[in-house]
Amino acid sequence: MKDNECKMTDEQLLELVAEISSLFHQLIPVSNTITLTDREKFTHQFMGEEAKKHTVYLVGKPFPSHGFIPKAIKSGMLQRGIVAKGEYGVAFKNQTIPVKNHDGNIIGTVTLALSLKNQNDLKEATDSISSSAEQLAAATEEIASAANSLSSSVSEVLGQTGEIMKLIEQTNSILDFVNNVATNSKLLGLNAAIEAARAGDSGRGFAVVADEIRKMAENSAKSVNETKKIISSINEKINHLFHVTQELSGIAQTQAATTEEISASIQNLAQVSQTVRKISDII
Repeated sequence: MKDNECKMTDEQLLELVAEISSLFHQLIPVSNTITLTDREKFTHQFMGEEAKKHTVYLVGKPFPSHGFIPKAIKSGMLQRGIVAKGEYGVAFKNQTIPVKNHDGNIIGTVTLALSLKNQNDLKEATDSISSSAEQLAAATEEIASAANSLSSSVSEVLGQTGEIMKLIEQTNSILDFVNNVATNSKLLGLNAAIEAARAGDSGRGFAVVADEIRKMAENSAKSVNETKKIISSINEKINHLFHVTQELSGIAQTQAATTEEISASIQNLAQVSQTVRKISDII
């Protein structure tokens, strides 16, 4: 059998390509349309259910004199790009390859059109994620800054509280000294009263002074005791404040550490969204 008897006609070759294209149309998992042409018109068109709602039926119609199909026929090379919605009723990503016969002559084209809807939806989603991530990152930075500021303020309060507790201890020492003076003054007053009694009439004036000294000592001792009670109460409250402030400091430090972890996660999310966006450009 001669070679030319085994050769397929151009029409048969285009039909074979159409059958193969039909299989590829079903295998591609995203919404797509595959069209075939001869050198003048569309000969086959395979569309999914979603594409049928928007795509114009083209079989039998001449293809435009401009665009990817005539470029592929003229150049004999793959042509790719984006086709606007107005031309065929829906925007899509286009790839057109020429079909050659056994003699190397171009007899038609095959075009794969992938809907941009999924890509656009994916881009919108990644843009939304990226925008949200940026807003969250900014908010997290503010929270972290506030937490660090709070931690610094709490540390300052802790330092001041410690100083106040030291002053209270010094005050207690002073009160102890005053209390000792009052006790000694009371003893001196009692001794003076005894001596005045022994002196009789000549010691009456001294007795009055001794009595006043004793009363003053008693009042001083009473005031010291009341002051000690007040300072003791203040000391208890400051101790409580000190412990609460310590707990608050721990919370602030934990919050600062947590916000740093959240910030790192948000940055990772932003990087992922950028990666997804790059993938959407490839699809």
